[in-house]
Amino acid sequence: MPDDLTVSRAGGPSPHPEAIAAPRPVEPAAGAHDATGHPNPTMRLDPALGVVVVAFHDEHGAVTTTIPTQQQLDAYRTWERTHGQTPPHGSEV
Repeated sequence: MPDDLTVSRAGGPSPHPEAIAAPRPVEPAAGAHDATGHPNPTMRLDPALGVVVVAFHDEHGAVTTTIPTQQQLDAYRTWERTHGQTPPHGSEV
């Protein structure tokens, strides 16, 4: 059995010369920036949690949604404060 591997091109149309040319610049998608010109969405690192937060903004730049949600971020903070220990039912952390 030979150790050589030969790959040949299967049939099909040859690429158009313009398709081989330099790539075109990518245009940002509509809505990729808010009305203030800031990128949408934005990302930030919450250093206390070590979590990247993705924030989506409305046309005025106000945050409308985040991933993780504010409720999830609060749960992460509670976990950090209690080191994973669940407080007794009905008590505050």
